[in-house]
Amino acid sequence: MVVQAGLRLIGTKIREGAPASDVDALIHEIMQRTQNAQALTGQLLAFSRNQVLAPKIVNVNERIASIASILGQTLGGAIGIRTELNEDVGVVEVDADQLDVALLNLAVNGRDAMNGCGTLTIETSVAAGESGPEDQPDFIRITVKDTGIGMDAETKARAFEPFFTSKGDGKGTGLGLSQVYGFVVQSGGRVRIDSEVGAGTQVHLYLPRRPSDQGAQRNVTL
Repeated sequence: MVVQAGLRLIGTKIREGAPASDVDALIHEIMQRTQNAQALTGQLLAFSRNQVLAPKIVNVNERIASIASILGQTLGGAIGIRTELNEDVGVVEVDADQLDVALLNLAVNGRDAMNGCGTLTIETSVAAGESGPEDQPDFIRITVKDTGIGMDAETKARAFEPFFTSKGDGKGTGLGLSQVYGFVVQSGGRVRIDSEVGAGTQVHLYLPRRPSDQGAQRNVTL
């Protein structure tokens, strides 16, 4: 509908002899809205676990170290970035790009919860037997924690709902945590939130750990 209306408006502008700069500005706006709609569709597909993933063997620690190196610029200079990476966690088989998006969504949520000032920590560890039946494989736990305002029980219970946000009007789509949840579950994992008002938030991503010998036989995405 937006594209159709925009094209009709462009046609009207051209017939009326509008300056080329006006037409260019309108085309740019339509393209931006189309890209926003595409991103929104992708996040909804992630939540519904219907997105198309491209899983590869991923070295979790090296992937986190890579994205942590750019988070300082993304989040702003008043946010301290820390990593505590267990060298024994190994590898997972996930869509590397979607893992990056999930970590970025969690980092942005953490920044907003800290009002732009605080410490964001990303940790990795092996969570043997913590996230499923004993006959399931070990999980790699990725924890993203902030020193922000935390969540009350109602907010925590609704955190993964699409379009739910506690940030106020115009300050978020309410789809960041939905993307995280959908991606992790579709990858065979689970998500848990630990949070209290005034005590910050920890989001734990549990992803199935691949045996190291299998990881060594395939290309590793960094």
